[in-house]
Amino acid sequence: MNVVYASDDNFAEIMGVSICSLFENNKDVAEIVVYVLEENFSDENKQKLKALAKAYGRTIKRIPTTSIINELSTLHQDRGGASQFSRLFLSKLLPDNCTRVLYLDCDTCIRKNIENFYNQDLNGNTVCGVMDCISKQHRTVLGLEENDIYINSGMMLVDLSSWNQNLIENKISNIIKKFNGKVPYADQGILNLALQGKIKLAHPRYNCMSIFTVFCFDDLLKYRKPSACDSSVEIEEAKKNPSIVHFVTLFCTSRPWFKNSSGPFFDEWKYYKQISPWQNSSERNPQKNLFQYLGVCLYLLAPKNLSLAILGFLHARIKPRLMKK
Repeated sequence: MNVVYASDDNFAEIMGVSICSLFENNKDVAEIVVYVLEENFSDENKQKLKALAKAYGRTIKRIPTTSIINELSTLHQDRGGASQFSRLFLSKLLPDNCTRVLYLDCDTCIRKNIENFYNQDLNGNTVCGVMDCISKQHRTVLGLEENDIYINSGMMLVDLSSWNQNLIENKISNIIKKFNGKVPYADQGILNLALQGKIKLAHPRYNCMSIFTVFCFDDLLKYRKPSACDSSVEIEEAKKNPSIVHFVTLFCTSRPWFKNSSGPFFDEWKYYKQISPWQNSSERNPQKNLFQYLGVCLYLLAPKNLSLAILGFLHARIKPRLMKK
């Protein structure tokens, strides 16, 4: 099983905890090779990754992202540095013998054995991922049709042979040029455009995002106003027993590595931190931008239906208009 992460030094600890959860819950898998697309790791984090690999008898290979600097030079990097965008150029960075990889964001927690998921038939598709909940207006800004598939790219099972045969990285470069380097939703928007028609959908248990665990289904619809999403039954199944939890940024909740944080599956993430080489790392101070702080105040102080109606209008209608500028 080939697994890919991408991180800079600031997120190396969060990534390390995710890798620990992967190793801990997939001990029966014969071979796991983790490729880390890394940007400026400290010697301390490099040594901790070595210690983690040794503890589980696994292989972790670091791959610097310096070789794709030219490809990223025209890209407006508003969601991270080179490491965040390195997944756009997987075939340039990974060894030729990698024909299939599972890409995971650093802010994930792997709770189950995922070997069967990894080995599934992609039915001629290039990637398999979980549908993200975005509005018609968000799709329009990208140039997608209302019901085009749009996945969250924090978990992608990738057939690299199909990726290369379909010239995905050429398409990615052309998309970056088309948008003059400023693509809505950054790397995630780029991937969804480049992969259209080659995406297989997975059950949301394989990328159970915070938006699923925090909101009930009706509130999710009110806030995100998605033109397409998984059913209430599927999302409820994912919430009850996810295989992969994804702690995405959300205005009304924290993330497990922040001080005084609590939420669904936070205790599990903290457990994996305690058995990892990062067990003594200090918790971080929460960080929210002005919009997130205002959202929290509105969500806590106003009646729920009113706050979700206002926040949903801002997220689904106003945010896409701002992305056009």
